Amino acid sequence: MEKHSVIYTRRLTFGKFDAGHIIGYLKEEQVLDYLPEGAEEPVTGYKYTGTEKDGGTIMPCNDPTSYPEVTNAIIRSEYSESDEMAIHRHYTNDPNEYAEEWQDYNDFCEAAKVLAKDWLGIE
Repeated sequence: MEKHSVIYTRRLTFGKFDAGHIIGYLKEEQVLDYLPEGAEEPVTGYKYTGTEKDGGTIMPCNDPTSYPEVTNAIIRSEYSESDEMAIHRHYTNDPNEYAEEWQDYNDFCEAAKVLAKDWLGIE
């Protein structure tokens, strides 16, 4: 799937896209000294990369006010349920061989939890 990156002059989070979906702005990168078109002074920019042309990613989520559902939506943006099951099987069957894959998956899940809390204003 093609990815698009867009730089904004403010941080973006997520919002309801339609019934059953949210659009979230993932993979945030700060762009220091970003000079927007027509501006005279550089500002801090925020770059987002996603599947949509505006840099967002549409994700299944029935309740955009639910921490578990938003967290799951973020995780699903990177890992399908099938991918998750495969990672669990790999690690269960051979933890040494799949330690790096397991750690990458767990790191992403932890980052998804932090991002969901940030988006929802949960401390």
